[in-house]
Amino acid sequence: MNEQEIIKDCIDALKIATEAESENRELALSDLRFAAGEQWPPDIQSARELENRPCLTINKTDAFVRQAVNSMREQRPRIAVHAVSDGASKESADVFAGLIRHIQVNSNADVAYDTGADMQVRIGFGYWRVATRYVRENSFDQEIYVDPVKNPFSVYLDPSSSAPDGSDAEWCIITDRIDKKTFERTYPGKKWVDFRNSGAGDSLHEWAGDKEIRVAEFFRVEKVKDTLCMLSNGKILFKSEIHEGMLAAQGEHVAHERESVRRSIKWYKLTAMEVLEEREWPGYWIPVIPVYGAEYEIDGKTIRHGMVRHLRDPQKMYNFWRTAETEVVALAPKAPWLVAEGQIEGFEDVWNSANTRSYAYLPYKPVSDPQTGQPMPPPMRQQPQGMPAAQVNAAMGASEDMKAVAGMFDPALGAPGQETSGTMVQQRQKQSDVSNFHFYDNLCRSIRHTGKIILDLIPRYYDTERTIRIIGEDGVPSSVTINQQVQQPAPQQPGQPQQPGQIGAPQGPTQDQMVTKVLNDVTTGEYDVVLDTGPGYQTKREEASDNMMGLLATPLGQKVAMTADDIIMRQFDWPGADQIADRLAAANPLASIHSQLPDDVPDEAKSLIAGLMGKNQQMQQQIQQLEMEQKYRLQAEQVKIQGRMQEVQITDATKRHDIAARDTTARDIEEIKGHVAILLAHMDTRDKREALTVTKESAVD
Repeated sequence: MNEQEIIKDCIDALKIATEAESENRELALSDLRFAAGEQWPPDIQSARELENRPCLTINKTDAFVRQAVNSMREQRPRIAVHAVSDGASKESADVFAGLIRHIQVNSNADVAYDTGADMQVRIGFGYWRVATRYVRENSFDQEIYVDPVKNPFSVYLDPSSSAPDGSDAEWCIITDRIDKKTFERTYPGKKWVDFRNSGAGDSLHEWAGDKEIRVAEFFRVEKVKDTLCMLSNGKILFKSEIHEGMLAAQGEHVAHERESVRRSIKWYKLTAMEVLEEREWPGYWIPVIPVYGAEYEIDGKTIRHGMVRHLRDPQKMYNFWRTAETEVVALAPKAPWLVAEGQIEGFEDVWNSANTRSYAYLPYKPVSDPQTGQPMPPPMRQQPQGMPAAQVNAAMGASEDMKAVAGMFDPALGAPGQETSGTMVQQRQKQSDVSNFHFYDNLCRSIRHTGKIILDLIPRYYDTERTIRIIGEDGVPSSVTINQQVQQPAPQQPGQPQQPGQIGAPQGPTQDQMVTKVLNDVTTGEYDVVLDTGPGYQTKREEASDNMMGLLATPLGQKVAMTADDIIMRQFDWPGADQIADRLAAANPLASIHSQLPDDVPDEAKSLIAGLMGKNQQMQQQIQQLEMEQKYRLQAEQVKIQGRMQEVQITDATKRHDIAARDTTARDIEEIKGHVAILLAHMDTRDKREALTVTKESAVD
């Protein structure tokens, strides 16, 4: 296909998309302006402004839109990868998932998703795209990026596409505006002719004039006839992908073949006259992803709209009645004055500005009634009109209509309602979420398709051995080497001679006994993308910590704490929790089960081994408990024996003390008796001497 045919196809496709989507685009542009604040009909707004009457815009529509969009931001879908077949493994699937998270973080994919979701809710459709760029100016490595499309009106997707994620589109056009200097510097010698045919919302800047040109990116699916070949090793390739000498070098041959069609994506960047750039996009799908709002078909025409479309009428009513209330209040100080003829003569300037300026006093002339001659009363202001209850009720009714149309009620908007319990509040909030769940569900479909596009591109851009960053589910980054070739001993088959290292075998493997194994191979295998929806990792972690704290107060929680104490500790976010968990894990053999076993051990075997280790740990704890009990019994017996021995010793000592005391007492008694006897003998001798003396004296006398 030559250059002019490509340009003609692009112009024809642009015309088809413009005609097919003209009504949707015009209404969507009107919705976007309405949500931005242009909510009064131009003729009514002009008339009120000419009369200096208020024309208020109380933009509640944007608040409803932000409520729906921010709710989706809180639980943004997360891409996960599952192994399917053809040599796929769980370990490689985890590498794919971690690499996709890195791509999303590196390219700020959340901005692209949020921009598309915001347009989806506002006007009914939004877009983002997948692109590739070199890592650095001096590098041959390329990275995959998810880029936002700020202006959804610049995208013209194949109208015949019926898939909700746009995966069946056969072509897509993205227009872009480039100023003249940039165009001439980037594409020297190219003609300055732009695309004048465009849809609503995709116009040139008014200030740019002839200094700005519109160019187009044109993606187109081409289906080329080719022969599908199955090699002797089971690998499937198209014949156009098999180079000369490729099979001979690999020792393979074609086992089966059949006629088929090869899908190819062509990319062009062009003006209305010339093709500026062209290349083949290496992926399977067009890398432009739509996200749709409400979508249905009427009389063969597809209608798409967002939340704003049905909020417009109640929003207009709300603005009108609020403006009417304001107008009544604003006119209260402008109530007319009742004056008699001639009372303000000579003071007309003061009285004419009495409703717009504040005067300390208003002069007037006293006049009399010409018929009765009685003096006329001074000028008197009329009482202002009160606030009509009908206007207030109408404004409240319009506000309630907006809630009903949006499917959002007071609890979802943060306002107190008639609910009397937390459960009722949650049910009402859930009801609001369900009313707008189609937006979130369509966003999930589009993000899932984005994951499939990235998964399809990874083997094409990460096909060499390189060290990359991957990000875990918990947001923690790590480095891994992909497509790493290592030499390993070949597995021994039954009946083969013993391998080196075995008894009686020669030491050291030979070259023939080694095989090459590719670790973290991202170029082979079939994988699929699934979405993890609902609360994110951090929210789940907070909920898990609360639930675990409640579980620990139960008997079951005490058993769990004995085997999974490190896991429980890691759920807390306060400083030092991870260090404590590491120390607990070091003392728990179950915590290191994955590091102790090889990677090729199946998960079922790891779980079985972990269960056996858990039972072993419980038995060891029981043995320790029995040993402690036995030790306590021995100690108790020893205490009893020591008590008995001390009792015997005390008894013997008491007896010996009693005997010694009795002996001492007997000696003391005998000694006392001897002293008494001696004393008595002395007394008796003295008495005898005294008696003899008396006898002698008597004899003398």
